[in-house]
Amino acid sequence: MTVPDGVDSAAVRKELLERFDLEISGGVGAYAATVWRIGLMGPNAAPDEVALVLAALRDVLGR
Repeated sequence: MTVPDGVDSAAVRKELLERFDLEISGGVGAYAATVWRIGLMGPNAAPDEVALVLAALRDVLGR
């Protein structure tokens, strides 16, 4: 997922971890601050888990 313009990638990832116990990764190399890597495989691919990630992102980014 591409980090929206003007958003502090690290700050969002930190808040997701602290408030929602969700850990997402930053990009790699040149994309470290511009891409989020979200793992939704296996048990985490359940619709409730995907909805949780999307709701948490919506909450944090909506501030």
